[in-house]
Amino acid sequence: MKNPITAVFVFAIAIASLSVGNILLKLGMTRYDTLTAAGMPAAQAVWNVPQLTAGALLMLTQFGCTMTLFKWGWDVSVVLPVMGLCYVGTAILGKWILDEPVNATRWLGIILIMAGVFFVARSGVAGKPS
Repeated sequence: MKNPITAVFVFAIAIASLSVGNILLKLGMTRYDTLTAAGMPAAQAVWNVPQLTAGALLMLTQFGCTMTLFKWGWDVSVVLPVMGLCYVGTAILGKWILDEPVNATRWLGIILIMAGVFFVARSGVAGKPS
């Protein structure tokens, strides 16, 4: 297993790439809908929306990071809950970039996700109980 600092870096890349990738896919699909509604064929519209390609590439980056963490011996029961932090990033970016409403109930849910990640991370790493 790699040292914890390297793993935190890989987790951060995975979480950021998934959060930004989701935002880009949302932006891209909005543009895609506009193009197809104007009569552009679907396949051509996909190639004319760079946000879709960028979003998909960022999601592939997240997938590669997740596979790397598994290769390093991290438990799936730790990796996937920590990846839940992407919900935090996506909500913040959705509010900031897409101007989506994020009410108090959503913020409470985000706080609960963060608390859950904290407890999962404290429970042990890579098959070794703390």
